[in-house]
Amino acid sequence: MSSTHLFVMDPLASLNRPLDSSLRMMYELSRRGHTVYSCTPTQLSWSNTRDSADANCAVLRFSGSPMDFTEDARTVRSLRSFDALHMRKDPPYDLDYVATTWLLDTALPSARVYNAPQALRRFNEKLAIFLFPQDCHQALVSCDPAALLGFVRHEAAGDAILKPLTLFGGRGVERLQLALHGEDQIRAKLEEATQRGQSMRLIQPFDKAVFAGEVRAFTAFGKPIAWCLKRPLTGNFLANTSAGAKLEIYEPSAVEMERVTRIATTLFAEGVAFIGFDIIGGFISEVNLTSPRLLKAPHDKNDYYDQLVSLIEADLGQS
Repeated sequence: MSSTHLFVMDPLASLNRPLDSSLRMMYELSRRGHTVYSCTPTQLSWSNTRDSADANCAVLRFSGSPMDFTEDARTVRSLRSFDALHMRKDPPYDLDYVATTWLLDTALPSARVYNAPQALRRFNEKLAIFLFPQDCHQALVSCDPAALLGFVRHEAAGDAILKPLTLFGGRGVERLQLALHGEDQIRAKLEEATQRGQSMRLIQPFDKAVFAGEVRAFTAFGKPIAWCLKRPLTGNFLANTSAGAKLEIYEPSAVEMERVTRIATTLFAEGVAFIGFDIIGGFISEVNLTSPRLLKAPHDKNDYYDQLVSLIEADLGQS
């Protein structure tokens, strides 16, 4: 049974085609006979004369690979006319992002939405770890530069990592080292980052295990389906592919498997179908649910997208 899928995503021209997970999901769905459409959030609209929002969208046609595609002519379709909607827009997580989830709400319950709009609003990628304190390092979220500085001194023993709550891919992440920067410089950094106490930041102890690599676990419908190691460039603590990190095959420990499975199962019950976990030193550092990427090491022969689409088909009752 074929189905129709709308991917709400960044402009196609802006995608990193060799690494983009959305294109691979779309390709596999198309290869199996499903119809895939794409649009950007700015191509959604809602009139109060209609019971759901509309998408100005186009069918994608693939020619042999996820990187080789063409677009059909654009058409306007009701969100409720699709079997599934995939919210794949990358952060920043701002009011426009939230507004997009409001429009996606109008597709329910006629269409499935991955991840569910209410879950995207409820769970912040950086703060979701607070719901599972036994599975992560100690953390603090605050606007107060003095409180954040106190965390650097005491809980982080002079070495901390500072993160914004609304970005992704290592953007805005800073390492704060008392021995290297001095207290005055760190205080100034915290004043600037928080806009003098007006903007929240997350702070955690810096885990040197990141130099050996950060683990990415990808789960779908509460099940772990892929693992890899993101090994940063020598001397760099950012284990993101955009920062030059290399992907390697990874075999999870029993503790990592249990943690990821338990958290993914819990969040799936709340509407989070797809998650990209970041794990450092065995502890969860982020729970990525806005357009989570399935990262695959170059020599990994597993066809994870085949597994992923099989799970989507099963969820839609098409297995």
